[in-house]
Amino acid sequence: MIRLLVVSVLCLFVVLVSAQDNRTIDGINNNPNNNEWGATSTPLLRVSPPSYTDGTSQINQLDLPLARKVSNDLFTQNDNIAERKNLSDFTWVFGQFLYNDISQVVNGDESVELEVPSNDLYFLPNETITANRNAFTSDSGINMVPRTYENAVTSFIDGSVVYGSTIERAQWLRSSIDGKLRVSEQNGIYPLLPWNTGNAQFNSSVDNEAPNMAFPDDPKGPIKDKFFIAGDSRANENPLLLAMHIIFVREHNRLCDILKGKNPDWDDEQIYQRARKMVGAILQSITYNEWLPSIGINLPSYIGYNEDINPAIFNEFNAAAFKFGETSVNGTILRIDNNGEEISSGNISFKDAYYFPIQLIYTKGIDVYLKGMGTQPMQEMDCKIIDDIRNFNDTDFAAINIFRGRDRGISDYNSMRKAFGLAPVTTFSDFTSTVEDNDVLNDLYPSVDHVDAWVGMMSEKHLGPNTIFGELSTRIIKEQFKVLRDGDRFYYENDISFNNNEIEEIKNTTLFDVIMRNSQILLMQENLFLAMPHQEILSGPIVFESLEAVIYPNPVVEGETYINVFSDEDQLVSLRLHDQLGNLISDESIVLNTGMNTIPYTLDSKLYNGVYVLIIESQSQSTILRLIKQ
Repeated sequence: MIRLLVVSVLCLFVVLVSAQDNRTIDGINNNPNNNEWGATSTPLLRVSPPSYTDGTSQINQLDLPLARKVSNDLFTQNDNIAERKNLSDFTWVFGQFLYNDISQVVNGDESVELEVPSNDLYFLPNETITANRNAFTSDSGINMVPRTYENAVTSFIDGSVVYGSTIERAQWLRSSIDGKLRVSEQNGIYPLLPWNTGNAQFNSSVDNEAPNMAFPDDPKGPIKDKFFIAGDSRANENPLLLAMHIIFVREHNRLCDILKGKNPDWDDEQIYQRARKMVGAILQSITYNEWLPSIGINLPSYIGYNEDINPAIFNEFNAAAFKFGETSVNGTILRIDNNGEEISSGNISFKDAYYFPIQLIYTKGIDVYLKGMGTQPMQEMDCKIIDDIRNFNDTDFAAINIFRGRDRGISDYNSMRKAFGLAPVTTFSDFTSTVEDNDVLNDLYPSVDHVDAWVGMMSEKHLGPNTIFGELSTRIIKEQFKVLRDGDRFYYENDISFNNNEIEEIKNTTLFDVIMRNSQILLMQENLFLAMPHQEILSGPIVFESLEAVIYPNPVVEGETYINVFSDEDQLVSLRLHDQLGNLISDESIVLNTGMNTIPYTLDSKLYNGVYVLIIESQSQSTILRLIKQ
């Protein structure tokens, strides 16, 4: 009788999980048979054999060079090395945003002092680099059980960077009004993330119950004890990453407005869950249909959900293979206005913006950073890192990454190749991209069987002209994103909540679309992952002068609106309407009289909803207006 009751309860649980419409915040119950797969606080998977001196926890230093020496000898970058495919800064920034959405291993209390070579040009003699070992589960690291590491966030591409991976953080971020997330308002700037205050606005007292954030701003600066709160604790690391967080929060709230208009009887919870589902689906589509192909990772076609696949993050992915962003960072963050010009206060160095982006975003908004990301090519994915983060604030990101692999018991490069089904290499030249790298590695390591996995993957020759990675990096990243897709019951193409038209709409939504409808940027290239100077968009630069104009109402709902335009003389002007891709929709001419002119303007009812650009131009003056059709 008891056994029958247990079976009945289990069957009921499976039915309830299968009928679940929305993801849980912590990822639990995604898989009907293994309800913890992919959830927060679940173990990372170790694919390759652990590499600890004692088999469980002791860092392996046997025959390995100092991490800082490897950094100095191999990773020093003296010149700008632009990415050969002309991939933009959006590429590494979205990669970091995505990395934070699917993985986080927190530090423990155990610190290690990394020795520095005596001839180091940056550190003084006897100085060290302090590093913290990652926290591990209490039932590992003992009794011959290798250290095991937990993922502090959900492993699913679900927008947890926006909503949080714990119920407490998710609840704090909600406004409880029409499904929207909390934001802070500022005159002249689109909404920003909420502050850590009682009402989420800057001019309010600090809320001591607000979720923690890893990178609060400079305590000596003008903001002091206030900082932005996001779904992920690492959002305040740099202004480019922070800009991505803000854009997707705006997208959620934009979708809430649309859903409320279409479903006036829906309550806050219904609107929130549907908008959250749509944002997660858009993130998945951008990842698989746009971002991964741009970096040369092409997965086999999707054939459906597989409940036998564990969508957990690989230890090797989190601690090594996907840590390529450091090699791609530029020393300068471009800040570009709608004219395509550097803003009056100038660009900013990456080292000056790192850890202190809040003041920068608070005063300038995010548009100048988004425009700059699309303009500047990222650095080549290789074993070279700019000094801004290699010799930075008494630390070295290259040395820390090398240490992290050793801390986590990551196997050597050759052992990892074998674990992921690749043949081992026999010489350094088998995998390195240059003779110089071959020679340096030969001097640093006793043999190819000793090379740190991350060092080996950063040194790999690229598989071909369309990929930024080498053989092992490609294998691990491709396999990781395949299991994240195929082992996710709520992957958007499998989610029964979406009909075929909605799935197609999601597939056709790009990062460009999300940014254009949530910013005041007027012109961007369609493929944001390819860098493009402003002058090349729409086949040439557009000059902004003193012609003043505004559209009202905007957004345009019924197709009818008005243009208020002030002219200091009688003149003939053209009105040219372009879609987001720069295609000309309509072109007409009107006469402006001296003074204020009110011009009725009608949008074709057949036009799709979205963002359009209206250029008003005479022989001597011009302006661009952003028009939204709903």
